[in-house]
Amino acid sequence: MGGVTHVIDTGSVTPGSMSTGQTQRFGDGYMITCRKTGVNDEPLRDWLHESQRSVRTPKYWILDEKTRIAGCHMIRELVEEVIRADGLEAYEKFAYEVIEEGRRGLQSRIKAMTLPGKYRKVSFVDVPYKHDDVQVSNAFAKLDSIMHSPCEMTIKPDGKWRLDFEGASRWGWHTFNAHQVAFTSGIWVMMCQTLVPTQRINDGAYFATEFRLPKGTWCNPDDRRTGHAYAWHFLVSGWAALWRGLSQSYFSRGYLEEVNAGNANTSNWLQGGGINQEGEIHAVNSFEASSCGTGACAVKDGLNHAAAIWNPEGDMGDIEIWEMAEPLLYLGRNVKANSGGYGKYRGGCGFETLRMVWNAQDWTMFFMGNGFMNSDWGMMGGYPSATGYRFEAHKTGLEQRIAIGDSLPLGGDIDPSNPDFERHIDATAEVKRDKQCITTEDCYANHDLYLNYLRGGPGFGDPLDRDPKAIEADLNQKFLLPEYALKVYGAVFTQNGKGVFTVDAAKTQARRAEVRKERLARALPTREWMKEERERILNKHASVQVQHMFATSFALSEKFTREFKEFWNLPADWHVREEDLGVPSYGAKHRMDLSLLPDVTTVVQVEE
Repeated sequence: MGGVTHVIDTGSVTPGSMSTGQTQRFGDGYMITCRKTGVNDEPLRDWLHESQRSVRTPKYWILDEKTRIAGCHMIRELVEEVIRADGLEAYEKFAYEVIEEGRRGLQSRIKAMTLPGKYRKVSFVDVPYKHDDVQVSNAFAKLDSIMHSPCEMTIKPDGKWRLDFEGASRWGWHTFNAHQVAFTSGIWVMMCQTLVPTQRINDGAYFATEFRLPKGTWCNPDDRRTGHAYAWHFLVSGWAALWRGLSQSYFSRGYLEEVNAGNANTSNWLQGGGINQEGEIHAVNSFEASSCGTGACAVKDGLNHAAAIWNPEGDMGDIEIWEMAEPLLYLGRNVKANSGGYGKYRGGCGFETLRMVWNAQDWTMFFMGNGFMNSDWGMMGGYPSATGYRFEAHKTGLEQRIAIGDSLPLGGDIDPSNPDFERHIDATAEVKRDKQCITTEDCYANHDLYLNYLRGGPGFGDPLDRDPKAIEADLNQKFLLPEYALKVYGAVFTQNGKGVFTVDAAKTQARRAEVRKERLARALPTREWMKEERERILNKHASVQVQHMFATSFALSEKFTREFKEFWNLPADWHVREEDLGVPSYGAKHRMDLSLLPDVTTVVQVEE
């Protein structure tokens, strides 16, 4: 048995638990092998000294260590209770049976809730490292690229399944790579909330699952230099394809309430550190991120700021508690309008918090999100959730505004296209508001601002089928901006002097009929669209980032290349090669020396 605790700081190049400043694993932080760290429930002194010297937050590290020991006490007492009652032999038999129960439990749920067959989905995420606000020492890393995660889910009649990520793009010079154990183990955290919430999750589930993670990809790198400190950045996005495939299967089987249009991509994720308000070396890892909007299902809207698919307990925490732990005062915490994807049932809205640095020294922070692309697509006509953006402000003049009682940026960044924060800080402030949601460590002075924006979930179904009363409610709760009620939902509405919206159902129905005619007028038959798209592919009419992404996938997988060419009816001599794109090329000839690693037995099937 084992337990998991998130730590505030890992001792990596930059403060926090997930860093972006390094491009190789040698800056990922404190690395610990499996070892004995205590005797008779007391930590060894060398372990305490070593660990405290390796992280910025020793007080919290020791608290986590005590928590882990308390967890061991709980497990040991339960095991001893069973052995006293039934004997050691019965306990050993029980331990094996629990694993077998895990295998049967997964298979029974798959057989009951899904349809056998193959389901193919894909996810992407941007890696915008060329920007000046991404400071890295490795020249190969100064590249804007895209991570690619195609997933072929094969559900078998006996309830076993195969998850094949053939065609995934290559690992990169960033910290978003994932070891195969991280990739597979993280999936079960999510499965216990979706596919198998009533079953036991243990090694038994592995025995009913076959993973294929091709060697050299971002989810199974073949180079021991690769960084992994922020693997969650693409793990959550990469798994979105899996949930969409499962939801398609649920829908086909009639389990409409189990459908999940997709996951909110957690990020942004506030990280940073320095000297806090208590004068201590400190780091922050804001677990507000555990409360994002959830995807819509086939019968209702997603939940607002309620959960993160990677965490079974959605709790953003009280503002007062975070302010005790961090030198970051809250100027506001608000529902993020329009962050949930549009649809017959909309995705749940995310939320935002505006933080002001206060009474800190040597303070740094950085952004960790995806802003140029979206991995959280909707289903069956539903829209994706909103992409990300960053807002930060320096030399704000807030110290003087507070002293004289002037207005402050408290109300929330409700409409980023019509920003409000800038009206309540000095006109000469240095403001960064753009889609560059990945940055590295940057300096923040007291009274500087940082917006932490947590995402919404994607929608389900055609937005033109949404109930007018639901649109009216969203407008009055400020979950939806009026411009998009008309533009996306075809809603015709009025607003009275008190600001209350009323949607006219009859006029909305008439407007929607017009929108459907407009759709037909600009529609293109699939055959014609594919013909045009094929010409674009033949002529390589795509951005360098898209071509580079596919080039790394093609280089790693003959099968993926062959199927791509067959689908688009491309000539045999058509190719896209990395060396032809004028971008930094790396990794092709630097394979991991497997003889340096100890033998490890695993039930996860990965390509060697």
